Amino acid sequence: MAAALVVLLLAGCGVFDTEDDERRARELADAFHPGRLTVIGARSLVPEATGSEVTFAVTDDPDAAVTLRLDASEERCEGGATCEEALANALERGLDRAAELRLVRDAFEGCGHRVLAVDRQRAAPWIAVRITQEGLDGVLEGLGACAQRWVTARAERGRLGDSRWVSVSVTTPARAGKLPAAGSDRPTALRLTHGPRLAALSAQPYYVVDFPVGDDAGHTVDAARPQMRVVEPFERREEFSRRIDASVLPLLRGTYPEAVATGGSGLGVWRLEPGRIDRVRGHVLFCARPPEGGGRCLGDLAALVTADPEGGSAEVVRVLTDIRDERGVLDLPGV
Repeated sequence: MAAALVVLLLAGCGVFDTEDDERRARELADAFHPGRLTVIGARSLVPEATGSEVTFAVTDDPDAAVTLRLDASEERCEGGATCEEALANALERGLDRAAELRLVRDAFEGCGHRVLAVDRQRAAPWIAVRITQEGLDGVLEGLGACAQRWVTARAERGRLGDSRWVSVSVTTPARAGKLPAAGSDRPTALRLTHGPRLAALSAQPYYVVDFPVGDDAGHTVDAARPQMRVVEPFERREEFSRRIDASVLPLLRGTYPEAVATGGSGLGVWRLEPGRIDRVRGHVLFCARPPEGGGRCLGDLAALVTADPEGGSAEVVRVLTDIRDERGVLDLPGV
């Protein structure tokens, strides 16, 4: 009964009711962009008591999705001094985002790689490629050429800015064929950033390839020097962390008999060795001896380590001693 009462109270306050906001969104679209915007959905702005984020399709751009936050009960829209201005700004953002999506799709699909999804934050594409040790060089060379097409197109549009890296996320062809999809009638922007699709892609280990971009006039992508890493779910990263600490400590104690690890080193930055998919490189923080008074070791030394992707067969490349600045903030070189 208590739960039912809470639901009734929330519904009475309008938390789950988007109908008024959708109606107001249609009125705004008809008034200021007649025949161009169509409401395709809305979601409540939880934990706000009122208001919705309304999504529109654009009739003359099937790739674009426009989102506007508004509250019909208060006649308020976010993103502008007036609702007319807020909607105009939202439309401009949606069209710009669609143009950016076309750049990345044209670049990679022109190279033969279908773009499965796009990371919401970095605009980095997801593609499917089978990666093996024997075929690694060829795959990276091909992806570098695709990345160059993308970088060149963004530069011509004035959107490259001071970017010095471009990233590509790579899943397996088998997994690509089992991904959930948004409705085929949805704008491309929604289909490529579909939440369940992105969640399914990141639920299993995948590769991220980062290509350096030169500051020359042609913004040359250096396909010969990519940085590559494996991204895994948190539980697998925790297991890797436990194994790497257990694998490295015996090696350190040959020089530092009382060495203790900080723990959690495997949750930091670990990259694949250049040209390899069977060895990773990263740092393990440790203390030469346990802190006095039984305190926790925060790490005043760091071992640069290589290991297999499971955290075993570790080798210590070297030990770094000057790893914190004058404020005690960790300052490690790149791996």
